[in-house]
Amino acid sequence: MTLFEKLRSHDIAELRTTVEEYVEPLSGARHIHLLTDQADLAFLVAFPTVPHNSDGRAHILEHLALSGSQRYPVRNPFFSMMRRSTASFMNAMTYADRTVYPFATTDRNDFFNLLDVYLDATFFPTLDYLNFLQEGWRYTLEDGKLRYQGVVLNEMKGAFTNPLQALYNGITAQLLAGTTYAVVSGGDPLDIPALDYQALKDFHASHYHPSQALFMTAGAMPAAQVQQRIAERVLAQLPGNAPRRLPQLATVAAPRQHTIGVPAQADSASEHGVQSAWVLGESADLTALHHAHLLQAGLLGDAAAPLRKALESAGYGRPARIIGMDANARQILFHVGMEGLTREQLDDARALLQQTLEAVAQTGVPEAALQAALRDIVYQQRDTSGGRMPNILSRMLNAVPAVLRDGDAIDAFDSAAILAQLRRDIARPGFFQGLVRALLDNPARLDAHVLPDPDYFKDRAAAEEQRLATIQAGMTPAQFERIGADNRALEELQRAPADASLLPRIRPADLDRQPKALPAVPEARDGKYVFSIASNGISSARMQFDISALGEHNWPWLRLYASLRDGLGVTDMRFEQAGAWRRSQVAQFDIGVQPLLDSAGALRLSMNFYASALREDHAQIAAVLDTYVGQPRFDEQARIRFLVELMLRQRRNSLAQEGDRQAHLAASAPLSPLRAFEDASEGAAYSTFLAHLQAKMATEEGYQAVIDRLASLHESLVQCPATVLLAGSGDDAQALAALFNMAPAQDAPARHRTISGKRAALALYAPSQVNHCHIAWKAPDMQHADAPALAVAAELFQHQFLHQALRERGGAYGGSASYAEGAGTFTMQSYRDPRLAATYADFAEAVERMLDRPFTQEQLEEAIVSTIKKLDHPAAPFGAVLAAWSLHQRGIGTAARQQYRSGVLACTIDAVRQAVARWLRDASASRAASVGNLAQDMAGLEVLDLAASLGAEAQHSA
Repeated sequence: MTLFEKLRSHDIAELRTTVEEYVEPLSGARHIHLLTDQADLAFLVAFPTVPHNSDGRAHILEHLALSGSQRYPVRNPFFSMMRRSTASFMNAMTYADRTVYPFATTDRNDFFNLLDVYLDATFFPTLDYLNFLQEGWRYTLEDGKLRYQGVVLNEMKGAFTNPLQALYNGITAQLLAGTTYAVVSGGDPLDIPALDYQALKDFHASHYHPSQALFMTAGAMPAAQVQQRIAERVLAQLPGNAPRRLPQLATVAAPRQHTIGVPAQADSASEHGVQSAWVLGESADLTALHHAHLLQAGLLGDAAAPLRKALESAGYGRPARIIGMDANARQILFHVGMEGLTREQLDDARALLQQTLEAVAQTGVPEAALQAALRDIVYQQRDTSGGRMPNILSRMLNAVPAVLRDGDAIDAFDSAAILAQLRRDIARPGFFQGLVRALLDNPARLDAHVLPDPDYFKDRAAAEEQRLATIQAGMTPAQFERIGADNRALEELQRAPADASLLPRIRPADLDRQPKALPAVPEARDGKYVFSIASNGISSARMQFDISALGEHNWPWLRLYASLRDGLGVTDMRFEQAGAWRRSQVAQFDIGVQPLLDSAGALRLSMNFYASALREDHAQIAAVLDTYVGQPRFDEQARIRFLVELMLRQRRNSLAQEGDRQAHLAASAPLSPLRAFEDASEGAAYSTFLAHLQAKMATEEGYQAVIDRLASLHESLVQCPATVLLAGSGDDAQALAALFNMAPAQDAPARHRTISGKRAALALYAPSQVNHCHIAWKAPDMQHADAPALAVAAELFQHQFLHQALRERGGAYGGSASYAEGAGTFTMQSYRDPRLAATYADFAEAVERMLDRPFTQEQLEEAIVSTIKKLDHPAAPFGAVLAAWSLHQRGIGTAARQQYRSGVLACTIDAVRQAVARWLRDASASRAASVGNLAQDMAGLEVLDLAASLGAEAQHSA
């Protein structure tokens, strides 16, 4: 018997789901349950968190809630459960006005194990003082100087490397002044040290109560089973009720103007911007929300949309990256803007924005553009993909803000009613013009000058240094002793063995002995592979050209080709006409290059053209793919120059925040043909290629050479062996296949690629306050006898060494290890790390300690469970098709998968040590780091200034 009362239920046929809404009347706690036959069991609890300053209290509380609780007073129960559970997703997220704790698993016992841990963590955390020092912030003394340290502090230093973060913070601080959205919910690193321990505990007491909580669950189980556990574990111990917290509403009576400084490279004269943002209706109001969606679709939805077309064809600047509808706050914001401007172009840009909007308020947009937007809503309602998390959990997370902001819970999951109204809306003459006119007449607007600041990081670092120096100068001996005592106590805690025996766990014996089932790859019929999947009436087609035989000198050109084609014209249509036509035809479209290493170690490359739409749009899928494969245009000179410049500027503006990926590729490229391709086509080498390309295209002769190269590349790739993957519900894929005329399937041999073999020792420099450190070794694929042991070793490294050394003691946001059998590498890495040389020393020490440290049977079993969990990560139906196809292309069958899985399940510590000695200790490593400043110990790495490489013409084959 539970205390929850059922308010209503609602069937959603497209999702095969019933939404049930409950409330517990004594506390006001709400529970939304999605009754479904899907295999995933999902849970989340969400709290409105509305801080009034930027000291990061909501974010730090999220970390501390997962660091020990009353029933589970162990260190880091969250990270312990990650290796004691088969969960396909576990996390916690702090947003501007809420904190959410979600997980998903397919195992019923695991679900209730995690439910107990999550309920106790959120409602009854210990909030230990030493954990506050570790996860939030603390003082340390380094060479006699006072310093700040802390996981969240360093995480947010990394977040602040993104210019968009600074811009968005500046917009909301002005436009939503007086609300929680005007502060940095994650914490401003300059303000985080203002948070004291008692204020954090008070924040938990006032925000984490059943009266504020929203519970959501999904799965093939009665809601009462979860409610019973909530009643026993939470409601029985936390009585009382309180009004639900809602974020404040901003009041803007007249337009405001402001200058917002953002991080920029030294050469920033052409990186000014103009930005306008309006406050619209409440995001929980579905009518207001979808009207904003239509406004975005009509103005910006494709290259022919009037505002996007005006911004891209102005002859100067480019569309701002913060643009369109923004429902992150309780009130919807709508952004328009331009960036990449000189100071002299600011007035022209403002005039262009105003004149374009005024023109659209008079003429409107084609109804087809709005119809396509409505079709996309239907597509999203049926879509079974969920990215890195199960689809059902993704839907729950998307519904949370609307429900917490007092929106309708049913409407948050089912768009049918609003769709009917929107169809009537767009049929009314002048409807869209009215949306634009209302935007123009809305006085709740901010007009901002975006000012590039090359001293942004230097000034923030100087402000921190000055503050610390002032504090240190005023400290008493007793205060210094307190700092030392706190750090000694924390270090003692961090080095103490963690006893996780109180936590529930899944054991290897509980796991399935067989590999996770994947769709069988059928025999090809005239080059077509047809898959019947549970896709809710969505059909997909991917036309693939095996380009493995193309030479390595083509690698950056292949990426360029794939990146450009989406934005260029086809047949007799210019780029803007082609964009509008394609958007009217299909819901999803993509062109990309995929690298694979086959079982012989040879690199296979494919150029893939992908389209997806509702089953009633099969003819359009075929037409779009046929047109983009067969009838490209490379004659739009101004457009190609614009797109190349856009790619280059975006890379220049994202050097620091993309540093982790760049360092990973630079470290791994000398060891793996697959990573070598990725480095050449998306890493630091590709940035240099783009810089050279832009310089080459400055002359007519150079531009023509580039166009000729792209056209020649197209002719080469369409002559390569082609196949098409087709997937849909029931017989849909077979019906779609009938629309494709393909030659009989061919299997071109992959080419063995040479790798340099020369290990990297590289520091990729871009100004910031953190580093990303990577080290890599060559490793075998999954069919090698050592592969299972290396996979288990990665989990042991991460959970038994790196987490403690890099995150707990070192202050990095993350420290991990990974065995990438598909790439042939073993790596260790740190993320948003204040250290560099010390981190590489920790990597080396971890290898040595792995060889002689005693491990318990439980620790080994946790590593085995973690490894199997990654193998069994659920995939959306079409994602499972692509996974099966990838294994098929690599030549890895069921027997090889079974052998690898059995090897993991039977792995021993001796096998782990032997593999680590053979592949890591006795082999040379390759190192690369993204570094934020050059004054630190560079650990023997050679510096490459990324900004300089982007600005200089490179010596590259063209």
